[in-house]
Amino acid sequence: MLSACKAIVIGTTTAQVRSLVAMARKCGFTRIEDAGSGVSQPATPVTYLLVHFRVGDAVLDSIVRAVRKGDRNTRFSPIIVIADDCNFELILHLVDMGVDDVISLPEKRDVLVQRLAGQLWSEQVYVETADYFGPDRRRLEQASHQDERRAGPAGHALYHIQRIPDFGTRIVRHQIFSGPHFMPWIRVG
Repeated sequence: MLSACKAIVIGTTTAQVRSLVAMARKCGFTRIEDAGSGVSQPATPVTYLLVHFRVGDAVLDSIVRAVRKGDRNTRFSPIIVIADDCNFELILHLVDMGVDDVISLPEKRDVLVQRLAGQLWSEQVYVETADYFGPDRRRLEQASHQDERRAGPAGHALYHIQRIPDFGTRIVRHQIFSGPHFMPWIRVG
């Protein structure tokens, strides 16, 4: 499955890039590209971005923003942060930034492949508001965040998507909501 997809690896050091390339090969990606060498147009319908967690928030934010402004296949590309063993607060922070998944290493090959392949074929929910486009952040919401929920000021949309390796992104359902609605993924304050 992953062999039909492309992996673009993003790190700030040669060692980070090498480790991401080795992990991508180990997981079965056959098309692997280093973003630092100049990213070309995706050669496959589904392209993963594998980002080392040490790139920092500013770089990760710019990656997320750039990807989410692309065409259909680009904007729905899975952005996966690869981290050392990390705490749940860091995972929540990265999910709040709009990444699709955070994988902590070390991990067995079978688990890595399962996590990465989980982005394919299964239905994923993306949210679009005035200032956010990305995966539904409620999936990892902590109970402490529930008190921070507020009604949204304007409309929003939900995209139910499916990533198919030989086809690209298929929008299964697109729902548009106008006016003030309860939007639990918006954090205020």
